[in-house]
Amino acid sequence: MNAVPNRAPDSDSGGPALDYTAAIAEFYREFPQHRKDVFILNPQTATNGKDAVKLIAPALDDLQAQNPTAMVPFSRSLGETAFMKKIPMSVNITDSPFARKAEAVIYGRIVMPAGDEFTAQKLKALFTGHSVGANSNARYPSMKEEFNNTEMWQRYVLDHELGHALTMLSINKQSMKTSSIGNRAECEADCYSMIRHYQRYGAQSEFPEFVSELRNFNAVHKGDVVHWTSPALDEVIALNKQGKLAHLTPAQARDLAVDIAQRRHLSVDAEYNMQQAFAETLAVSKAAIANKTHDGDRAMNSLAKTCEIGAKTQSPSVLDACQRYFRAFRLYAPTDMPQSKTPDELKQIGADAGKMMKRKLEKEPEMDGLRRAFRDAMIDFSSGKKPGQKPAAPNDNKPKGP
Repeated sequence: MNAVPNRAPDSDSGGPALDYTAAIAEFYREFPQHRKDVFILNPQTATNGKDAVKLIAPALDDLQAQNPTAMVPFSRSLGETAFMKKIPMSVNITDSPFARKAEAVIYGRIVMPAGDEFTAQKLKALFTGHSVGANSNARYPSMKEEFNNTEMWQRYVLDHELGHALTMLSINKQSMKTSSIGNRAECEADCYSMIRHYQRYGAQSEFPEFVSELRNFNAVHKGDVVHWTSPALDEVIALNKQGKLAHLTPAQARDLAVDIAQRRHLSVDAEYNMQQAFAETLAVSKAAIANKTHDGDRAMNSLAKTCEIGAKTQSPSVLDACQRYFRAFRLYAPTDMPQSKTPDELKQIGADAGKMMKRKLEKEPEMDGLRRAFRDAMIDFSSGKKPGQKPAAPNDNKPKGP
C-alpha cells in the first residue's frame, strides 16, 4: 500500500513540484565528496523502484567493492521498496546490526525524496495525521495559506533526508545507553533543513516555527517522540533572528546542525519517559479516528489529556512538550469549531493547565529495572564490550542550552 495516493488535479493548490533534477545537481555541487556515498533516487525520472535503483547501481557496486562488509543488497532492496511505496526516507548502508563492533560505520545513504504526489496539503496531512486518508486534512491543527507551497514542502523533505545523509557517519554503540541516537539524527536533519530553508526562502519565513509546532503535535498526538526536534529548532529559529544563518556555507550549515543536535537531543531516559506519557494521548488520537470524532471534540480531548499529563509528570521533557502544546493550541485550533465539553470538564482542563504552566522540573527520571538491564546487555553484546569495561554514564539529559 502506498503512503500517499496519486496526485489529483484538485490538489494542485500548492503550486508546482520541486525540480528534483536541479535540486540533486545542486547538492552534488555543494558536496562533491558525497558523489560516491550519497545516492539520490529521482522520483521524476524513474517510474518504479527497480529502474530508480538501476540508475545508481554502478555507484553502489563501487561502494560494495570498497567496503566488502557493507550490506549493500539489503539497502538496495529497501531503496526499491521506499520508491515503490512512496515513502520519503534515507536508507543507511552499514554493516550487519549483529556485527560485534564498537562503532557502527555508515558507508553511504540511499535517499528517497517526496514525489510529485506529495502536495503541500498531503505532506501537512502526513505530519498531522496517521495517514493521508480519512481525517487527514482536518482543520486541527490548521495551516496558514502561505505554507500551502508544494515546492517548499518538498524541498524541506529533501533537505531533511540529505541532512541525514550528511551527518552521523558512524555510531558509538555504547552511547546508545545514554543518548537517543534516533532523536539526535532527527535533530541533525531538521536543523540542517531549516537552516537551508531560511537561506532559500528568507529570514522572515515563519515555516520553521510551524515545523517545530508540528513536531510537537506529532509527539503528543502520535507518540512520535523520535522526531521531537522542537527544542533543537528553537535554537535555529533564535540564530536566524540574530542574523547568523544567511551567510553560512552548506558545509557550515551541516556542522552547525550537528552541534545543535549534540546539545539538544533527548537522552534515552527522556525518550522513554515521553513514549510512556504520550501513549495516553496516542490512545485518544486512535479513538478519534476509530469513532470518526469531529475536529472540535478531537482537539479538546487531546488538550484535556495533555494538560492532565502535564500537571502530574515528573519528566522535564514531557512537561516541556505539554506546555508547548498548550501554548500552541490557540494558534492552530479554529475558534469556530463546535465541541461538546461540559462546563465541569472545561473547568478541569483549566485547572490542569494552570497547574501545568506553573511547573518547572529539572531532573529526568531514569529508566531502571529489567528493561534497562536487558537493553544494556544487548548493546554490550552488539558492541563487543568486554567484561569489566567501564560502563557509560547513566543519563546524558543535562541542560543543553546554547
